[in-house]
Amino acid sequence: MQLTSRIFVAGSLMAMSLGVNASSFNLEMGNDEQGNSSSAVAVDISMSTKRDFLIGAGSTEVPATSTTLNSNFLYFGLRNQVSNSTSVTGMLEFSGVKGSFTMTSLSVPIRSSNDNGYFEFSPGFRNIRLTTTTKKQVLTTSTALGVKAGIYAGKHLRFGGSYFTYGYTRDVSKLSSFFATRYFNMDTLQLSSGLLKNLFSIDAGLDFEKFSVSVGKNTSISAIDNTTTEYVYTTLDYYISDRWGVGLLFGKYLNTPADQDNYTSVNLNYFYD
Repeated sequence: MQLTSRIFVAGSLMAMSLGVNASSFNLEMGNDEQGNSSSAVAVDISMSTKRDFLIGAGSTEVPATSTTLNSNFLYFGLRNQVSNSTSVTGMLEFSGVKGSFTMTSLSVPIRSSNDNGYFEFSPGFRNIRLTTTTKKQVLTTSTALGVKAGIYAGKHLRFGGSYFTYGYTRDVSKLSSFFATRYFNMDTLQLSSGLLKNLFSIDAGLDFEKFSVSVGKNTSISAIDNTTTEYVYTTLDYYISDRWGVGLLFGKYLNTPADQDNYTSVNLNYFYD
C-alpha cells in the first residue's frame, strides 16, 4: 500500500538535483512482486520566480480477496518563496476508494535551504472516512508531523533523512481485531491497513552534471497492528538534455518472503520555461 509514495523518490531527486524554478512534468510507473502496481503524473507550474503551482494524480492497483482494488489520489499545492532561503507550501490531497476508505489531507511544509543543506518542517491534518458493511460512515481525524533535513558535502555528495509521526482521534488498532470484520468489508480493512504510526527514512547520493545516483532505506510502523516494514532502494537518474531526464528505481523489501521482495519503477521528466 505504499508503492505510490515509493516510486516518487526518483522524480523528487531529479527535481532537487536541477534545483531551478523551471516548470516540470513527471510521469512514473512502478510495480512490485506482491502484485501492486502504480502510475502517477505530477506537474510543477512556475508562475513566477517566487510562486509555483503543483498538481498531481495517480492510481495504485492492489490485489484484494476477490478482485483488484484501484486506489486513486489527486493533489493540489501552492509553493511560495517567502525569502531567498525559505519557502512555504500549502498541499491538499484526496485519496482512497469511494465507498470503502477515503482520506483528505492538508499539509504546510516549511523549508529553509542554503548552499550547505536544507531543513523542512511539515505539519499536517487528515480527515479519514471508513464505510461499514451497512454503508454508514465512520470518521476519524489524524494529525501528522514531519521533519526532513539534508546536507551537501563538497560539490557532489549529499545526505538526507526524515521522520514522520501520526496521531489518531480513534483507536485505529481495533481495525485489526476479529470483530472489525463484522462491521467493515475486506476492501475497507485492506485499504486502512496502510495507516502508519511512524515513518523514518535515510538516504545518500552523488550528483553530477549528466546523472545522479542515490541509495536509501525507509522504515514504517503500522498504526493498525504495530508491525514494521523496511525496504531499501537505489535510484539512477540521467539527464538527456536541459529539458529531458529519465530515472530508474530498484528496491527490495527486507521482511517479506524471498519471492515477493522486489519492486521497480521508471520515470520520465520534462522541464520547460
